[in-house]
Amino acid sequence: MFLLEVWLCFDSKDLAKRFFGSIKPELTEEFSRSRTTIAQKDNELKVRVSASDKTALRASLNALLKPLVLFNELEEL
Repeated sequence: MFLLEVWLCFDSKDLAKRFFGSIKPELTEEFSRSRTTIAQKDNELKVRVSASDKTALRASLNALLKPLVLFNELEEL
């Protein structure tokens, strides 16, 4: 089992809430090899990914990072 825990810090509680809301639908999908959970505390999101293998862990991380980059770029517009 592989485990990754990351804290994402945003400039405000509202930004953290909006990002969490934007990826929440994707977190409801069922995957056989990995599981991702996110919890919000003020302006931070705690992301926890557990996976049965390194490939599944990497794929889950990429599935989180791509929307994060897009969210950040849209916020800068």
